[in-house]
Amino acid sequence: MKLTPLVLGLATASLLGCVDEKLGTTQGETFEEYLAQVQREPGTGRYVLDWDIVVSTEAQVYEVWKQSQSGQALSIYSVGGQDIKWSPAMQKALTYCVSNNFGARKAQVVAAFEAATKQGWELYGDVKFIYDATQDANCNANNNAVVFDVSPITGAQYLARAFFPDSPRIERNVMIDSSAFDPAQTGNITFTNIMIHELGHALGFRHEHIARPNQQTPGCVEDNAYRTLEGYDALSTMHYPQCGSPNNTLALSLKDQTGIALVYGAARVPVAPVASVTSPADGATVPLSFDVVANIVDDDITTVELYIDDVLDQTLTTGPYTFQVDTTPGLHNLEVVATDSGGLTGSQPFSVNARDGNGGGGGNGDGDGDGNGNGNGTGDGTGGESADITGGCSTSSGGTGLGMLLLGLVSLVTRRRRS
Repeated sequence: MKLTPLVLGLATASLLGCVDEKLGTTQGETFEEYLAQVQREPGTGRYVLDWDIVVSTEAQVYEVWKQSQSGQALSIYSVGGQDIKWSPAMQKALTYCVSNNFGARKAQVVAAFEAATKQGWELYGDVKFIYDATQDANCNANNNAVVFDVSPITGAQYLARAFFPDSPRIERNVMIDSSAFDPAQTGNITFTNIMIHELGHALGFRHEHIARPNQQTPGCVEDNAYRTLEGYDALSTMHYPQCGSPNNTLALSLKDQTGIALVYGAARVPVAPVASVTSPADGATVPLSFDVVANIVDDDITTVELYIDDVLDQTLTTGPYTFQVDTTPGLHNLEVVATDSGGLTGSQPFSVNARDGNGGGGGNGDGDGDGNGNGNGTGDGTGGESADITGGCSTSSGGTGLGMLLLGLVSLVTRRRRS
């Protein structure tokens, strides 16, 4: 994206310098004339078309020029009658990383992309941008773990530039010049809104001013490889202010909001995850070590957490959602909480009674016999109950009496009853 000096009402906003050359084309212009006017990106040497779209080869520039001679019209990128957009599978899996080379500005870039996606395009179209911070340390054009990278550049002739859905991975970058962070350079257009504009290109949208009736403003006439979705929209985020929309802030217009739905389908109504616990059952008695098995229904889960007595115990980010729990004896309140990428949550509380698995009760007894057939046995049980057995009929002349045997049986029955 590039801005040039404008008169906004009675005030003059000083933006990035004037564009002396014409970066688009009109029918009848030769390819050599067109090529001579195309910018080259510092560092990469790639060709920058229409201020903020990049291609790598002269052959690709030629294809853009050839489309400009065909007399087609409209405002999503369209070649040969085919819209250039993401497939149904890819439109909800647009992963990206943000380079650590932004340094102190990285947090601002991350926040702007979150706002431009979750509070921007994703609110109105069935698309999803997914930030993968694990790739930030190696966030460049060679990283195939993400769909595109967000990287800084210095000395570019633009604030920022993007790509189209049919760009090869090496060109799928959002490049941001340091000037994009300076309100004096952007005419006080917010950094977030500039990112909304660039992500519009990443979704396949062309500059809206190319569809402006009788567009003749120098530097604003581009090729004709587009088709109009809803007619000309002077307020579109894809419309340069200096090309016929002097008060444009690059916020999403009403037609932007309905236009993305025409291309990618309307945004789905956010639905919270559904969490259920399949094991153990609510109120079950469990050993001190046991598994909690949860079933989560949602297609974009980010975390599943287990809380024990209101304290976070474990977090899982991928299924199967099975938690191995070690706890103390007694009653415990547990809760499984699932959170999706939109911040919506679903939970399932339950309780268990944890026991150590050892039964209670014990016993001891003593007995004596007189050797004459008369025996006396006494016993006492410990463990919450007691039992006394007395009787005669010794079976031995001086050893263990019947009372000891009976006491043992009673103690055993007592233990079984209590376990």
